Amino acid sequence: MILQLARPLVCFDLETTGLDTANDRIVEVGLVKLHPDGRRESIQKRVDPGIDIPESATRIHGIRNDDVRGLFGEPPLSRAADELLEFLGDGDLAGFNVIGYDLPMWMAEMARHQLDFSMEGRLVVDARTIFVAKEPSWDRFIQGPRNLNNAVLHFCGRDQAADFAQRDAADEGGANVSLDDANRHSAVKDADATLDVLLAQLERYEDLPRDVAGLARFCENALQNSMS
Repeated sequence: MILQLARPLVCFDLETTGLDTANDRIVEVGLVKLHPDGRRESIQKRVDPGIDIPESATRIHGIRNDDVRGLFGEPPLSRAADELLEFLGDGDLAGFNVIGYDLPMWMAEMARHQLDFSMEGRLVVDARTIFVAKEPSWDRFIQGPRNLNNAVLHFCGRDQAADFAQRDAADEGGANVSLDDANRHSAVKDADATLDVLLAQLERYEDLPRDVAGLARFCENALQNSMS
């Protein structure tokens, strides 16, 4: 495997009630663990966010209030967390825009539910940060936004992108999006696709570090440079 792992790398993706990482809530967690021997295993949990899911969010992920809330809904994150935290273990983390969105949302929910999760000693690799840093001439008006759908197309090819067929919430602000779950992507499928993108990035860019520590430093430096 082109990526050298000293311990598992866990890619995670969240579906939420909105984009406010401090005040919105998680409704679905998808985790995909990449082991040093190349094996993948995954887990996905839907949870009751404790607040209503706005229609605008439902248009994005297809999860309705009735799916997670009420007597026959899902447990709150506080009750579902044990299995998720056990799966995470001491693994390093990866994702697509994980630094700017998923991780801040996750940490806010950990604090809200008084759950014990520490980032101490964990490394973080962000495939979107690599995308931005390595493709500075990307034209969003011609090629589209740097979202996961376009990352799969750009790095993994048309066949895999067609199979992925991710719903793009940016299209018309989510208007006229079918709520048919068969046409939706789950959090765990997005996390799995992100790992595919990350491995494809390593194949494409020979100058990228081949270890998680080096990739984490690359992402940290790229973000600092983008703000300077």
